[in-house]
Amino acid sequence: MMLFRTGRSWNRKLLRLTRYFYKHRVIPAAESRGVIEKNPLYEDVRGCPARSFRGGIGILIVTVIELRVMSSKRKSSNRKLLDIIRDLHNIHDHSLLLERILHEARILVSADAGTLYIQDGDKLYFGFIENDTLFPEGQNEDKFTYTSRGIPVDKNSLAGFVAKTGRPLRIDDVYDLPRSLDFSFNPEFDRKTNYRSMSQLVIPMMGAGNRNLGVIQLINARCGENIVPFSDSDRVNVSFLADHAVLAMEKAEMARKMIMRMVRISELQEPLENANHARRVGEIALVLYDGFAASRGIGLAERNRKKEMFRAAAILHDIGKAGVPSEILANNGHYTQEEKMVMYRHTIYGARIFSDDDSPWDRIAREVTLNHHERWDGSGYPGKIEDLSVIPENYGPGKIGRDIPLSARIVAIADVYDALISERSYKEPWSAHAALQYIKSNAGKLFDPELVSIFLTKTDTLKAIRENLA
Repeated sequence: MMLFRTGRSWNRKLLRLTRYFYKHRVIPAAESRGVIEKNPLYEDVRGCPARSFRGGIGILIVTVIELRVMSSKRKSSNRKLLDIIRDLHNIHDHSLLLERILHEARILVSADAGTLYIQDGDKLYFGFIENDTLFPEGQNEDKFTYTSRGIPVDKNSLAGFVAKTGRPLRIDDVYDLPRSLDFSFNPEFDRKTNYRSMSQLVIPMMGAGNRNLGVIQLINARCGENIVPFSDSDRVNVSFLADHAVLAMEKAEMARKMIMRMVRISELQEPLENANHARRVGEIALVLYDGFAASRGIGLAERNRKKEMFRAAAILHDIGKAGVPSEILANNGHYTQEEKMVMYRHTIYGARIFSDDDSPWDRIAREVTLNHHERWDGSGYPGKIEDLSVIPENYGPGKIGRDIPLSARIVAIADVYDALISERSYKEPWSAHAALQYIKSNAGKLFDPELVSIFLTKTDTLKAIRENLA
């Protein structure tokens, strides 16, 4: 009997499939015929177990169709993986890249949660954490809350074992590990959060010279509402992603170091300034921008695109000080009127560096460097500058309210706050509480009141940034 023709005999094809399935025990014995057992051949691209079908010749027809669908899904999955890798190589901000690596790896294999660790010496440090159960809607757990917590690179934890040996782990249930294994699962996080880890996929991130840069730990593969084991194809795909992510990380690290070298150039003129001030301003500004963007319903993709450019611009906010004579910078705020006019020039010098109008990176960096000393009530500087190539004899009046670019209004708060809580040769550091009160009391005067309201909700993050970038 011929079922239908497409240029070849489906009867012969079904006969070959029948022989294969009986040989590999995909089709059970006659007494349980009609149920397809779980088999690596018959897993979908997410690792979900095969569904059950009723018997007869129909099972073979369905199987042929399912295999074709699975093949199509795998091709689609491969295309998606290549798209992810291409996008990762286009991200130049190191921190944002780490966040994206974790997110994409987790989505690729339908993991409920995941952690990306960065190795520094003999410890692993939390880079980013995602967990749809504990903090849903794509939210990242605040990385600064965990950054100072190190995990030893040893065999007493899954991530430590993978970092030490360079070997990936795929575990169906972390609470059912044989005691004979030379690694173990640490349930501390589960106990603290009332979370239940089950399946895990832990992948090393090996760089040049067989040096481990970090670990991707994915937790609880999902198939609908069920937690299922990760599949071997998941391991292959995430390992492939990790290999390419390392290349992107190494390029992004080079870019980050170049930005910090630019900061150090300005420090040559002002040696008492700490490079970590620039880094803290960058992180604080990013936290404030993300809070503002979320409050306005700006999508995650758009926020990530802006954050990559914004961090670099915030870090470089004072790069123009490289053009100010060191003897004026050494006066530490005690300027004559003439010296003050020279000091104001650093905003223009900085803006001149970023002159490419076709580059969104240059545009946002120019906004920040030129306007981060503007104030909400118009009392800031340099005011409206028509031609950056000309140094004005006098400055002002300053820009007012929303005439100041959003990026500069954000950096203004971050810059003043960190300057207040930092020790300087001419002052003792303020307490965090006193600095927050100053920001709050000047909402609507010096600072954007909407941004101040968001800023005041980030006190725990501000404290963690200060501790980690002291």
